[in-house]
Amino acid sequence: MKPTWFVGLFLWLACTVSFAASKCPPIETSLLDRGFADAAPWRVVSGGAVECTFMAKSSSVSFGFNHIVANTMEAATAASNDMRRAVAGTSLIEPMPSLGENGFAYQPKLADGKVDRKSMFFFGQRGTVNVSGYLNLKDAITPAQRDLAANLIAGTLRIATSPKALAKATNCRYLDPDLVARLLPAGDLSAIVPDANNCVVSAGGSVITVAVTKDARGWPVSERLLKNGGCTVDTLPGLGKGAGIAHHCSQGNPRAEVVVLTGSRKLALLFVPAAEPSADDREALVELARFAAKR
Repeated sequence: MKPTWFVGLFLWLACTVSFAASKCPPIETSLLDRGFADAAPWRVVSGGAVECTFMAKSSSVSFGFNHIVANTMEAATAASNDMRRAVAGTSLIEPMPSLGENGFAYQPKLADGKVDRKSMFFFGQRGTVNVSGYLNLKDAITPAQRDLAANLIAGTLRIATSPKALAKATNCRYLDPDLVARLLPAGDLSAIVPDANNCVVSAGGSVITVAVTKDARGWPVSERLLKNGGCTVDTLPGLGKGAGIAHHCSQGNPRAEVVVLTGSRKLALLFVPAAEPSADDREALVELARFAAKR
């Protein structure tokens, strides 16, 4: 997995994907209220066994983590090493043994070269599980606050020792393995299933995401949103009246996205490879959407 891609994937998971939840099972908000009392009360914005986001009274004050599960321990270790190399030139790095043998924390450098002391990112590994976390406060993060954040994030790695939990975190009912292999033929496969309606799999610098949400606005709205990204949009009558695929987008990364609307249910499958998806890629993504729509 390329280092720059790995950084991008974790930032996407941490900042873009949002999973509705009323609590974060691995971390109680009371622990944040006590440990980061100046920012209390804390609340869960999104959460599950493998991804949680917390915010305080100010939206700029936040804490969270997310997991990526690799097929092998060797692949997870390689990802840890890649991540460290990727941020080394732009951040201040320090070892963080509580996050595993390859664990570390890093603080990004600002444009003037000074370290941003109010923000800290964490990366760790246990077995086949990598964890990425972050802490943003209104004042400089103290050593005690750094250690507390690292220990809370490290505690979520208990999943690595539970075959049942790992299976739940990586088995996505919307993804057909043969079609995934067709879209992601190279590299070590990594996966995360934050909840029953969201899945992310990646390999060789490409990623597939699945999101099922409630949306009763209809196909014209979805089509317009897809076209707003500078994409060509083709309807897919074989998947129903409210279905289409976006491709050859002039804005953002090369990608293809299929949206299928059924009543108030919206199914969105996104494929982001290193280069513009081929006609065969788009055909496979449509077949994957057909598979997912029946689930």
